[in-house]
Formats: sequence, structure tokens, C-alpha cells
Amino acid sequence: MDQHVSGSEHRSKLSFKETGALELDAMTWGAERALKAMVEYQVETLRFLARRAYCNLEFMRHLRHCRGPQDIAQLQQSWLKECVADYGEEAGRLVASGFQLSAGDVGPLQWLMYRPGPGDRRGNSGGA
Repeated sequence: MDQHVSGSEHRSKLSFKETGALELDAMTWGAERALKAMVEYQVETLRFLARRAYCNLEFMRHLRHCRGPQDIAQLQQSWLKECVADYGEEAGRLVASGFQLSAGDVGPLQWLMYRPGPGDRRGNSGGA
């Protein structure tokens, strides 16, 4: 991390044309990571919805074969337990995906955060 911060001083002395190209590269990199994460979330969500739809259809199929209210109550109870467990697992998967994305390398974007602005002369004068 310190390498990125110390490298920002060198990068801030680049010309406007070079800096603009680097900013574009950094923004493209960030957008690429965000789009990839969105696609992963969508694929995982659709996979989960397909799995739940199948379980719901199986529940309806088993419901037709119940002989009385006690069988129905038992089937509903097992379906509900399975449903709660599935939603809990899915929430865990989505949270893990979010943590994985946030723990990724932010080096290409980090120098943008630590470089001085156009009117900022922190590095040149001994104090503010």
C-alpha cells in the first residue's frame, strides 16, 4: 500500500495529457471490475432463483400426494426449513462475493485518491 502512496507523488508530476490517460485507464479498470462483479451477482442470483423455483415445484408435486392435514403441515414445515436455509446460504454467498470484490487490488485507483489537487501545494511548502 505504501508503494502506491509514494508512487502517487511521481505520477502527480506528469503532464495533463499523460495524467488524463492514466485517469482513463484507472476509471476503465474500476468500471471493468464493477461490471464483472455485477455479472457475478446476476449469475448467482439467477442460479439461486432457478434452484428455488425447482424446489417450489417439487413442494407442489409432493403436496398433491398428502393424505391429510398432518401430512400437509409436515411437508410445509420441511419446505419452510429448507427455504430459510437456502436463503441464508444465498445471502452468505452474496456477502462473500462483495467482500471478495472489496478485498481486491485497488492500486490502479489508489493514486487518484492521494495525489494533490490543482491548487494544492502540500509537497512544495513546509506547511499550510
